[in-house]
Amino acid sequence: MKQLTLLLAEDEIMVRQGLKALLYQQPNIRIIHEAGNSDEVLAVLASNNVDIILLDVRMPGMQCILLVEQIRRNYPDVKILVITGLFGTELIFNLLKAGIHGFVQKMNGFDEIEKAIDQIMISNQYLSSDVIEIIQQNVSYWKYVPPIKLTEKEVALLKAIVSGLTTKAIAEKFDIPASSAETNRNRLMKKTGTQNTAELIAYAFRNGII
Repeated sequence: MKQLTLLLAEDEIMVRQGLKALLYQQPNIRIIHEAGNSDEVLAVLASNNVDIILLDVRMPGMQCILLVEQIRRNYPDVKILVITGLFGTELIFNLLKAGIHGFVQKMNGFDEIEKAIDQIMISNQYLSSDVIEIIQQNVSYWKYVPPIKLTEKEVALLKAIVSGLTTKAIAEKFDIPASSAETNRNRLMKKTGTQNTAELIAYAFRNGII
């Protein structure tokens, strides 16, 4: 039985500690590195050989999709298992397109995480029945899923909108004219395919951007 080295990327310390304790009970887990944000993930990968990353979607730092793409580009042999409380079609499709090897919902418990790790090491991929159903029901939508790659400025603007700041307050925060703040908001809605601020906020949470 191959002894695995894992990277547990989760910003909630209690969740990370609990999952780490359960993982160390598995006979094939040798080392578990930890990371609480995207910079720490990349730092661990730069100095350690890792078999599988258990990656939470909503972590501080680089947007998850961009982080996955960078990992796949720079560390192609590392497997990525996303573990999240989110479950949206856009999120799943974009993560699969970015190159993840598996997707597990936190609510499904540790047994599925264990199953996913074993399956990924055997066949290079783990798709739960829920994820397969999502793909089957939305297969014609695959090519038209809007990307959720946002720049740092766009993420900062989105966070300001989610926090409830008015256009005037956003303009003051970023030291730009109110007209520019409104233009940037409209561009962001167009990029995400949303029609109003409420939809934009829902989009941000659904896709783990905020």
